[in-house]
Amino acid sequence: MISSALRKTWMDIKKLKHEPALAVVIAAVLVTTGFFVLWPIVKVVSFPRPADYLQLFTNARWFQAALNSLFMTAISTLSCTAVAFLFAYAITRLDIPLKGLFRFVTLLPIVSPPFIVALSYILLFGRQGIVSKQLLQANFDIYGWHGLWLVQTVTFFPYAYAVIYGVLKTSAVHLEYAAHNLGATRWQVFRHVFLPLCRPGIAGGALIAAMNVLADFGNPMIIAGNFTLLPTEAYMQMSGWFDLSSASVLSTALLLPALGLFLANRVWVGRRSYVVVTGKESSLRAYPVPSYVKWGLFACCLFVALFVLAVYGVLFYGAFTKTWGYDWSFTLRNLKYVSAKGTELYNSIRYALFSSLAAAVLAMILAYLAERKRIGVNRLLDLLAILPGAVPGVFLGLGFAMAFNRAPFELTGTSAIMILALTFWNLPTCYSACLAGFQQIGRSLEEASLNLGAGSFRTFRSILLPLLKGPFLSGLAVSFLRSVTCLSVIIFIYSAHTSVGTVSILSLVQNGAWGGASAFTVVLISIAFAVLAATRLIPATQDRRSL
Repeated sequence: MISSALRKTWMDIKKLKHEPALAVVIAAVLVTTGFFVLWPIVKVVSFPRPADYLQLFTNARWFQAALNSLFMTAISTLSCTAVAFLFAYAITRLDIPLKGLFRFVTLLPIVSPPFIVALSYILLFGRQGIVSKQLLQANFDIYGWHGLWLVQTVTFFPYAYAVIYGVLKTSAVHLEYAAHNLGATRWQVFRHVFLPLCRPGIAGGALIAAMNVLADFGNPMIIAGNFTLLPTEAYMQMSGWFDLSSASVLSTALLLPALGLFLANRVWVGRRSYVVVTGKESSLRAYPVPSYVKWGLFACCLFVALFVLAVYGVLFYGAFTKTWGYDWSFTLRNLKYVSAKGTELYNSIRYALFSSLAAAVLAMILAYLAERKRIGVNRLLDLLAILPGAVPGVFLGLGFAMAFNRAPFELTGTSAIMILALTFWNLPTCYSACLAGFQQIGRSLEEASLNLGAGSFRTFRSILLPLLKGPFLSGLAVSFLRSVTCLSVIIFIYSAHTSVGTVSILSLVQNGAWGGASAFTVVLISIAFAVLAATRLIPATQDRRSL
């Protein structure tokens, strides 16, 4: 069995001698991707001695941090999935108002730095918060696991929503009608028909939320207090004690559950299409639910939406307030923080632009080779493209810091290491978008071009690329937004000359400069929405020109 598979792989590789240029491209892609994906992982895992790993069980603080990380991952994933399912069900299945508002609410946490919800939560309920001090005259203890739980729920439920919404939107409504016609009650249909169809999507959304919660770095830094977690503990070991071995041990401990979650995610999400999508179009409307259920779910969604809007509203309010908690008068002084940190803002945009372009181009090539070419290493290319998605940002950043700090690849403190780290961190996002685009294009167009004498490169350039404009721009936009708002990947590799906006915001928050942090965040969010608008206008403009 194994020998036949190896023989087939060797035969596919031998065919490349007829296309030497393609062979060179494949070799270059394999070497580049393998080096920048596998080498940092190997460096982190192999740096500590075996005895160092035992400290995970003998060091009480580390062991407690590991338990805390697993605990937060469990409870935050449950709440994220519940809120995400509530929004997805209401938007896809209920005839209710304000759906546009609910969709907007699910977008806000994605286009802002992940730790900003923690900052806004402090501005609302902290000692000088609008709700706690101005309205209730109370002093809440918002720091600790309970505050972190609420913040992570608001921050990461949109990621679960994106997966669950895709499944609910394509679920087979006619099966529910059939069950109702056979005499089943609404609860029986929901429990025995609807939920089984949605189960893969719910599991996929939960696992994506879990991966983000597990690797969350910014929110625990701001609001967890003395509640230690693995990402923050690894950062303290590196930045406070310069203990590279301990940071590597803690990062590796974070990697193991992340890899398990990622593999489970690949299995569940891969299965969902076969379970939910029937292949037949249906114009049936969703089966109506009782009024009390409909408006009860609407009220729940409205409550969450208003809370999210309050979180971001107070952020905008704080950006133009003189002294938070004491002097609420209007001012533009906080924008001076942004102008004073113009270099960091410029670096954020520059690194995000270069890294997203590089990730999108490399992902396009990888998706083409893995999906369209039978070259014997398709599975290896697919693995290299998706592997960074299983690596927590803190781990990847530490890996780049360790792997590229000596000659001949001494990149520490340079812009190159920032761009490269963000590029390969975003590679799975762009790769998934491009791969889905290739799978939607019939092979007959490509085969016709090849039969008419066009080579692989001409076919790729003239036939496939124009059809992949949408997935390419989608991956590019998402990668840009992720890079602009990223903190965990670059926290170990930035220098005084390569610092970015998220680092400046975190520093302002830690120093108590709420107004400056809010103003800087407002600018980053405005840039994110401008990019989203541009990516939607470009295809529309090109379509009008083609008429």
